[in-house]
Amino acid sequence: MTTSVIVVAYHSGASLLRCLESLAPDRQGEVEVVVVDNGGGDEIAEAGALPYVRLLVPGRNLGYAAGSNLGARVASGDVLVFLNPDTVAAPGAISRMADVLRDESIGIAMARLRLLDEPERLNSSGNVLHLSALAWMGDYGKPVELVSETREITYACGASLAIRSRLFHELGRFTDRLFLYHEDVELGWRARMRGLRVVIDPGADVYHDYDFARNTRKNYFMERNRLIFVLSAYSTRLLLVLAPVLVSAEVALVVLAAREGWLRDKLAGWAWCARRPRWLLHHRDETQRLRRVPDRVLARYLTPVIDPGAVGVPLAARLTNPLISAYWALVRQAL
Repeated sequence: MTTSVIVVAYHSGASLLRCLESLAPDRQGEVEVVVVDNGGGDEIAEAGALPYVRLLVPGRNLGYAAGSNLGARVASGDVLVFLNPDTVAAPGAISRMADVLRDESIGIAMARLRLLDEPERLNSSGNVLHLSALAWMGDYGKPVELVSETREITYACGASLAIRSRLFHELGRFTDRLFLYHEDVELGWRARMRGLRVVIDPGADVYHDYDFARNTRKNYFMERNRLIFVLSAYSTRLLLVLAPVLVSAEVALVVLAAREGWLRDKLAGWAWCARRPRWLLHHRDETQRLRRVPDRVLARYLTPVIDPGAVGVPLAARLTNPLISAYWALVRQAL
């Protein structure tokens, strides 16, 4: 299978060139490299000058989701590999990710994502999805040896994921309107709805210069897109079963946002959804049409425990984790 690597750049600086150097033919073999310029400086011109790079310049910041989709539309590879510009691919990692997808039961493959400045530690062993659709990097900061064999994960981190091109388009691609964050959650869930596996493979190592607080509007996009995901990806039955958890999560997040100074972002996420009911209904219809497996199968990939390693867990969450776990164990029987 032929492979195309898509990198969406936005004021990425020297990290973009570092990423592209790791994709050079002498390190990864013959792969197509597509760079989408959402905005940048001198590094974009240098990137475009590389003989193995195809540069796309949309003329404005499309966001990660729409930028990735633009790259996917022009990419010629049978397999698409999406990389963040602040990643570095180990030699052979790209071809290994593509090889994993020769198994037709696998929809999405993720590289073993390691911290660039602490390569002996994980950035993610596969991402985790809470009942409330809060999502985080699994096993953040833990030894890389925890991922020693190919295994299933809930969903693949968008910093380094591979998917067959045909499947990517069949699943509806990334949702342009998400702009940034949660697009990988949605894609992974859609693959799960189709009954496909999502895996991580330690034969492919990618190093990530990860900074949780890099984007100043992260809270807005993460909260808005989490709501979009819940309203479109969860079945009506699952929404009803999880209603107490979802309502409690909203109340808790409002309190947390007020305490930490991002309440305006939280309220803006609600307002965005409230102004677009027709789009949300259409998006929900498109997502639910992909379903081929029942809720009881999808429920395996949701966790009732909030325990991200990259940030501190509020005391209220630690105290309610056992209660929510008990509730989930009970109501799962209704799915």
